[in-house]
Amino acid sequence: MSLSRRPFASRIAAVLGLAAVCALFAGARADAATAVLAKDGSLYEVFTTTYGQVISGANPFDAATSVVALRTTLPGQEPTVGIVGGTFNDLRKFGESLEYDDSTKTVFVVYTSLQVQGFFADIHVSMLRDGSWSVGRFLPNPGQYFSVNPRLLVTRQAYKDFDADGEVVTKTRSILSLVWWEESALSQARYAALFIEDGALKLDDVVARDLNEIAGAAGPTDSRDLPTSSYMYPAVQRDPVGDGGVLVSFANLATRKQNVLRIGFPDDYTKPPAATGTPTAGRTSNSRTTPIGRGGFEFPIPTGIDMPFTLSIGTIISPAGVPTYWWVRDGGLSYVGGDAASLKRAPLTIPLRPDFQLDSALSAVRTMAEKQ
Repeated sequence: MSLSRRPFASRIAAVLGLAAVCALFAGARADAATAVLAKDGSLYEVFTTTYGQVISGANPFDAATSVVALRTTLPGQEPTVGIVGGTFNDLRKFGESLEYDDSTKTVFVVYTSLQVQGFFADIHVSMLRDGSWSVGRFLPNPGQYFSVNPRLLVTRQAYKDFDADGEVVTKTRSILSLVWWEESALSQARYAALFIEDGALKLDDVVARDLNEIAGAAGPTDSRDLPTSSYMYPAVQRDPVGDGGVLVSFANLATRKQNVLRIGFPDDYTKPPAATGTPTAGRTSNSRTTPIGRGGFEFPIPTGIDMPFTLSIGTIISPAGVPTYWWVRDGGLSYVGGDAASLKRAPLTIPLRPDFQLDSALSAVRTMAEKQ
């Protein structure tokens, strides 16, 4: 019987392991994109903590409550710390990450929340704009589910649309792309996109989609004999050849292959949808926000990456679509290429030193990986 077809509870136990579950409850978290620098020099950092560490004078119960916090450092000013909207509750939080959209001055925070009773984990997003928080979550697949390892990225796209007078104009919009891994009836990576058009955030149009389906290779998934760290860490980065598009790297357990896929969106809403040939001013919301997968590449799943669940695995995707995986452990930055020849070799490790720290090592690996 495949791991994906076992009862949900036993499959999750196999995925996480008792030690990893205990580590999550103890507050351990994987490394993520936890800091972002805006064009104006503002620095934003996100981290999990307790309410009492941010708000002084709280009662003992509130003080011990797990929250996600945002530290903001404006140029020339002292840092300020606040609670991320929607995170003051009794759920455990981990896997926090953030992005910033310079065009609309919006901070996006994404994290996983864990319900101990029932053992469900949700992906949540909180958005800070004009001093106010908006919150939401992404619908899981039917049945029991466990969603982890979210990553997000903001891109900008130019597109044609009609103005209020029916004239064709060129506009720009921000697209927040989010990927994560979901253990449910099927074990697979998922994708969702949020849009900011004409200054408005389109929360009503958000649809979570299975990346296997976008790649055109869906079906029963099988994770037998695969270390969880070899497939549970999807990645997203900007597509250098696409206007507002992204590159995503994810394990497709239906084909037992690592997929690298280009995802974009329609950029001309003045033309009728090809499927119906019916002219519509601006087309429908669904046609405006349906992702288009193209230019897919396949690689072996990196089965040699066998790390604890609480250790994050990062991915760098070259312009040619070749993934390179990296992680930090035991005082070094380890990496392995995603092509078949590289995966046959043992991972290489760059020792970290006081005069050669993580940012320098990762920059060197990124430069090498982008040449693949």
